[in-house]
Amino acid sequence: MAYIDYSYYMGEYKGSPIPEEEFGQFSERACDIIEALTAGKAGLSVKKENGKATAAKKAACAQTEMLYSLGGKEYLGASGTEISREEIGNASVSYRHKNGLSYLGIPISGLAMMFLTEAGLIQRAI
Repeated sequence: MAYIDYSYYMGEYKGSPIPEEEFGQFSERACDIIEALTAGKAGLSVKKENGKATAAKKAACAQTEMLYSLGGKEYLGASGTEISREEIGNASVSYRHKNGLSYLGIPISGLAMMFLTEAGLIQRAI
């Protein structure tokens, strides 16, 4: 279940415009990703409204924004690659992988990771 809504995203977080009718789908997936990254600690902090709740909500907003910016509805369920070269004769296609953070092949917002790490919702690796 998403723990951010459109009014929080646009008002408190001051996010980039996403069509309101599409926001719910992206925020739901973003919260799923944040929950996986934090082993459920983010959602629990939001439910308890403890000091880490704001970081969890900001991370969800950043991840929502990233998912939307990667291509809108067409991106959800995509492979995270884009075509960099295509030929018609003898049918050749080359894919470019996006650099950056990922979890199980899912692109992760660096800003979301910053919020989560600083709040102690993700352990820093040694």
